[in-house]
Formats: sequence, C-alpha cells, structure tokens
Amino acid sequence: MQVNPFPFKRRVRIEMVPLIDMFFLLLVFFIFGVFWMSLQQRGILVDLPRASTDARAPEEAVPVSVTADGGVLLREEPVGLAQLAERLRAERAQQPEALVVVNADQAARYGVVIAVLDAVREAGLQRVTFATEPAR
Repeated sequence: MQVNPFPFKRRVRIEMVPLIDMFFLLLVFFIFGVFWMSLQQRGILVDLPRASTDARAPEEAVPVSVTADGGVLLREEPVGLAQLAERLRAERAQQPEALVVVNADQAARYGVVIAVLDAVREAGLQRVTFATEPAR
C-alpha cells in the first residue's frame, strides 16, 4: 500500500499581503534608522540662532556646545568651565591649528558663552567660530 504524503493537490502560492507588510516594516525601520543616525551625527540638540551668512564647519573642527541651562559640552561630553581650558589644551597638542566651533543655544546666558570663549583663548586656540542655522 502506498501512502501519499500530500493528499490534496494544492498549488503553492506566495501570499502578497504578508510580503507587503514585511516590506513596509523594513521601510519604516530604515526611515527611523536614518532619522536616528542624523540626530546622532548632529550631536547635542541646541537651538542655534539664525544667520543669513551661515557656513558649515569642517569635519575636523572641535565642537564646544553650550546648552540653554548653561551646561558646557566638549565633543558631546559634559565638562565644567574650570576643566574646559585644560581639555582644549590637550586638543591643541593634537591639532595646533584646530578650529573651535561654539554651538550656543539661543537661550544660553551670554556670560556662559563669553566664559567658553575665554577658556578657548586661554588654551591658546586662535581659530574660533560660532555655529548658526541658515536663515529661512
């Protein structure tokens, strides 16, 4: 006696609805991935002032960020104003002609921004610029 392992002869079909669902999920995954990577690449979120003469800083620039609450970050790491000058001296030892880009939030206190600028000068770095958003 011969037993048939496939008693019903059904034609094999590729279901389209689950396939479309999977492609949609992959699309959403990659969209969120690109969005997250762009946030990570941007660094610290500060509300930069707008300027009509906006210019992007080169990749080898040393970013110093000042948040709205007065926090200071060097290369996305929190640092106190007292330690900023010595950390910038270490940067100067690696790159003597380094460009320092100050990313100051619009709501940051003027005194904190001037203290950061003073620490940059104290470290011996001469090339300083302020980051802005392009004007609309």
